[in-house]
Amino acid sequence: MEDLIRKISIKNQKEGFLLRSPAEINEIEKFEKKIGFKLPKDFLNFYQICNGFECTDDIFNFLSLSDIIEDNTNFKNNWFYFSEYMIYSDMWGLRKTKSGEFEIFNGSYPTFKLSHSLDEFLERFLKGNVFENEGLYDWFEEIKKSS
Repeated sequence: MEDLIRKISIKNQKEGFLLRSPAEINEIEKFEKKIGFKLPKDFLNFYQICNGFECTDDIFNFLSLSDIIEDNTNFKNNWFYFSEYMIYSDMWGLRKTKSGEFEIFNGSYPTFKLSHSLDEFLERFLKGNVFENEGLYDWFEEIKKSS
């Protein structure tokens, strides 16, 4: 995870990139209490490395824990939005299913599962940010076609 975040930072540094300091344990615990479930290991690892980032290219942000809970529309019981682009024009979220699994979804198509893995989400962002070839939107189209 650290290597992946470092590569995203390096790739986007020229256009503008801000990596936030790691979240404190008490901040993570407060967040988990607010959303009603424990974060999966990959999200916990991410927030222990950095508390989100801001990427000027595509105006894409991986939201900090405080940014998420600041707005009640960013979370409900068993899900929350963790990233957005173009000042909340589109969002990506994480939900805990009734079976206890975690799924990443796009806010425009909330019933459509993209992945179970934050690593996979970040790898796609690293490849093509939001709009470039193999980026987040290409990924969605690939999964949609294979379904």
